[in-house]
Order: sequence, then C-alpha cells, then structure tokens
Amino acid sequence: MKDRYSQIKFFAANYTRLQGLRAIPVGLLAVFVSVWVLYNQGPTANLSQPIFVAIIAGLLYLLTDRYYNRVFGQVKPSPSKRKGEIIVSIVIGALALLAFALDTAHVLPISALGLVFAICFLEYFWRVDKYEWKKIFIYFPENIIAAALVAIISILPIFGISVWELAGIQWQTAGVFMIFGIVIMVTGIVGHIRMIRTLSTADMKSNDITVQ
Repeated sequence: MKDRYSQIKFFAANYTRLQGLRAIPVGLLAVFVSVWVLYNQGPTANLSQPIFVAIIAGLLYLLTDRYYNRVFGQVKPSPSKRKGEIIVSIVIGALALLAFALDTAHVLPISALGLVFAICFLEYFWRVDKYEWKKIFIYFPENIIAAALVAIISILPIFGISVWELAGIQWQTAGVFMIFGIVIMVTGIVGHIRMIRTLSTADMKSNDITVQ
C-alpha cells in the first residue's frame, strides 16, 4: 500500500509530463515547419500555411488537455510549482532563440538548437529532488533515450556527419526541427501508453489534487 501511495504521489507530481499525447500537436507542427521552410524561403514565402497549422495544432492541444481532464481528472499545481514551470519555460525559450540565431548564422560546427531540444527532454530533472531521479529513470526512460539521441545527432556535424542530409534535407535547422518533431511524437505515444497501463481512472479521478 505504501509503495502504491508513493507511486500515485509521484505520478500526481508529474501528471502533466505523463500526458504524452500533448506532444503530438507539437511534433506535427515541428515536422510541418521543417518541410515548409524547405519550399518557402525568401520574401515570397507564404506565411498563411504555418499560421493555419499552428492554430490547428493549438486546437488539438486543447482537445488533448480536455481528454486527459475528462478521463483521468485534473491535478492542480501549487503556485510555487507553477512559478517554477514558468521560469524554466522562459529560460528554455530564451536558449532556443539564441541557439536558433547561432545555427542560422553558422557560428558553431554543431546544432545548438538540437542541444536545446535535447535539454527539453530532461528539463524535469531541474524540478525534482535528487532522491526522485531514480523514479524518473524508471518512468521516463524514453525521454532520456530521446535526449541522448537528439544530442548525439546534434554534435555529429563536427565529425562531418549530418543525419538530416541523409534524408535529403540540406538546411540544418529544418533537419533538426524534423528530427525533434518525430522523436517527440514517438516519446509522447510511448509515455501515453505507459500512463494508461499504469494508472487506473480511479487513481487520478479527482479534481481536488494539489501538487506542492
């Protein structure tokens, strides 16, 4: 019973992160952007398509959120936890913009943006105590594998190997976006399958849980 309670407590604290289907709209948008930029460059590029797809992805994200709330219930983060999530999001966003600028300017022989994407898979390590790292390795192995895979692909150009060029993509940034989109969708599906196998709706079907 104690182990079961500890497991439920851990899942409640990481409830949003467990909702793997949230990654699908993000991944689809990343893949679309990578394909779009290959055929739409310069001042004549049609921005209506990515804007439309971004709106669709946003709607899919909202529908996914409603699905999880309806099926598994809702976990409300405490103000301090929400503040921490906002700070981490801002930091990663700033790093992504800097990395994008470095990649488009070809300053580094590696993909800085890819390394930031790799960090995104591990950002939750910043938010938990070290004694819970073991649980993260147990419950989120696909994120760790994804982070390692994206990081390795991002540094391979220093050895003259560009994985995206093997797929016929010449522009590094577009290739990184496509790889990230595909990897995040795969990890999201794996995470969702683990969630529905591990949790019963009775475990989380409460709208009164607050994560400290």
